[in-house]
Amino acid sequence: MQTAGVATPIRIDDIFSITGTHTVVNSSNIQRDITVLEALIKKTACANIDNGKLKVQGPNHYAVIDFGYGTPCDNLAALSIDGRAPRTITLR
Repeated sequence: MQTAGVATPIRIDDIFSITGTHTVVNSSNIQRDITVLEALIKKTACANIDNGKLKVQGPNHYAVIDFGYGTPCDNLAALSIDGRAPRTITLR
């Protein structure tokens, strides 16, 4: 859903909010459920998702990715697996 920039003709001020759940199945027929825990915020001015958290639940483990880990518009996120201490990852 677009949450900002709708009324302006320029795209640089557009901001989108993503919520919900999704299920993916890989070629080995292994399912993973993805749940947005905190709305993912994507600013057009930023290369990556700027804020929010999602959980990826597999058959044996789960991971939480926190996109609001660094400064706004950076390429850093925090990854926590099975509730362990998060580590910084670089988004590409």
